[in-house]
Amino acid sequence: MERITFTLVALLALILTACVSEGGREGVDIRPVTMPEWSYTGEHPDYPSSEYVIAYGLARNSKEAAEAAERRLEVLICDQAISPHKTLFKDTRFSEIVVEPASWFQLGEFGTAVKQDSASNGFEAVAARAISKNELKLRALSLLPAAQDALAAESMPPRGLGSIPKRMEMWGKYYLLSIRVVALELLASDTLNRTAFDKVEESLMALWELPALVKTDLGGSGQHVRIHGGCDNPIELGAYFRGNPVAGAPLQWGPGPGFRGTVQGDAELNESGRATGRVLYLQPTGDEFGYVAARLDIDRVVGRRTGIAMNVWLWQVKLPSRTTGELVLRIKETEGGDQAAEAPMFVPEVQKWGTGRKLATSIEQPDNDKFAYHLLLEGDVDVTPTTSGEIPSAYVAGNFTLSDLETGEVLFRYALGLKRSGKPGNTEASVKLLAMQEGAAEVMSEFASRILVALPGPDEEFGRER
Repeated sequence: MERITFTLVALLALILTACVSEGGREGVDIRPVTMPEWSYTGEHPDYPSSEYVIAYGLARNSKEAAEAAERRLEVLICDQAISPHKTLFKDTRFSEIVVEPASWFQLGEFGTAVKQDSASNGFEAVAARAISKNELKLRALSLLPAAQDALAAESMPPRGLGSIPKRMEMWGKYYLLSIRVVALELLASDTLNRTAFDKVEESLMALWELPALVKTDLGGSGQHVRIHGGCDNPIELGAYFRGNPVAGAPLQWGPGPGFRGTVQGDAELNESGRATGRVLYLQPTGDEFGYVAARLDIDRVVGRRTGIAMNVWLWQVKLPSRTTGELVLRIKETEGGDQAAEAPMFVPEVQKWGTGRKLATSIEQPDNDKFAYHLLLEGDVDVTPTTSGEIPSAYVAGNFTLSDLETGEVLFRYALGLKRSGKPGNTEASVKLLAMQEGAAEVMSEFASRILVALPGPDEEFGRER
């Protein structure tokens, strides 16, 4: 015990001595970690893209970065199989339906052929995963016989099953078995296995037609998405097949095609064949309406990313836009603190700005009959003219707030303080007018982009999924 205590004391003394060395500078000298160049350029010197299929992952820690890189490499391996042979799939169901990222293989199946590297500076981590294109061909060739045997051992599912979840399970499994054979043969020998591809086509048609076989009732359409928010009420889905609820079918929720946002919903249809979803946010695009989607989640059933763009059920919702919203102005303009301004400047300038951008404006009260959305710009602004000797000047000050009139949420605040001085011979009135004009311009420079993003126009391409 005494020896351990002595050792700890000695180590502590050594640390303290190091901390106060070098001329008495306090603290520990921490040198920043230099990240390798490839982590910035995306060009790893050991894995050139001409010879390797390589993927990178960036995250807060090494584990998450590695997982991201591995997921991306799985997708790139599938792309390596399909993209160089697109002409083989012309005018097929596969080319029309399999248009999303796919990962038909687990990276572990390629064993030690997968190379790796990583770097971290303590604040973020970058991981690289790569496989040689030549090695990928050899590994595909070695995996192909087992994949062919697995497909041959599986019978084609019957088309007349009375259960939608069972159809998803059986046809999804059959699709994965057949597409693995097709992809491996393309990787190994650039040859399309026509027999396996016919089974891919058959599987795709059996899966893709499922939503069309389901009778649905959709509730919750027509709601309006709040500014910087979602819909007040849930959207509802009821699904029935041959008169029975489609119970247990897994679902995937999200914005409709071309839109961005956050939608959460029930993971599967309940015993009554019903599910609900919540629109938490849908980014405005400039359109009057947007869409929310739900679809049967075949990826979850198969356990891999299939790449299949399943048919979706859509709900239409109203979006904030230049045509569905207005700017309500409640601006009080005074001179000298209490006298009403003789010639108000701010309100006319904002109205002029709105007209130039096809944005409707109302004074004091919103037009609820014409518009669903109302941005409120309110404030108090005062101008005080003074003359010192022969030099007139004016000081403009005010506080402004932009908010959603419907919810009361404050979107932005700004305090104005601006002084302008004239020249000998200028009048107080002219300097006051100049100060008010510049003050109005400064306020609008602060608020303009926020107003336009909240109520975008149809040609501005805000928020669209690319």
